[in-house]
Amino acid sequence: MITKPNKAEQLIYKALNRALEQNKLDIYLDFSKINRPNCPLYNPWEAILPLLAPTLLGLIMIMTGWVISGLFFISIMMMGYSQYYKKILHKKLAQRCREYITKNYENLETLWHKGGLAFVLTNNKNIGILAPEGNWKEFIVQYFSDLMTDNNNDKTIKESSNDEHPQTENKTA
Repeated sequence: MITKPNKAEQLIYKALNRALEQNKLDIYLDFSKINRPNCPLYNPWEAILPLLAPTLLGLIMIMTGWVISGLFFISIMMMGYSQYYKKILHKKLAQRCREYITKNYENLETLWHKGGLAFVLTNNKNIGILAPEGNWKEFIVQYFSDLMTDNNNDKTIKESSNDEHPQTENKTA
């Protein structure tokens, strides 16, 4: 069960988001673990439809007497799926993962416990952490502690300084 994050965990999560925004951190996915029905990122239509449609069309061609053409059509479409569509699907899944993780802390924790993703430093691909074995919080603290700041205090200071020095209008009579 995922508990509500405390202040320290919220700062770590904000540092993770900032590292992703500044492209200091990359997310790598294990496609075979992420693209499964028990994963929150899984979309069954993206997985089934590209295989189902050409297969059904090929079977219709076979049943109408175009046996060789139907088999050839199915073969070509399956090769196209494995060579091209899987790459497109992987990019979509990676983008969806990034959006899902940055939405809130609970989403990150859920996906981390499912496994199938890794955080890797952009400037050194040899340094990373793998889910669910590794502790992503320690990894973020170790490599991105400079991004762990709370901007709420800065905003309130700026707002209060603007209130103390209001702009005056020149009124001429």
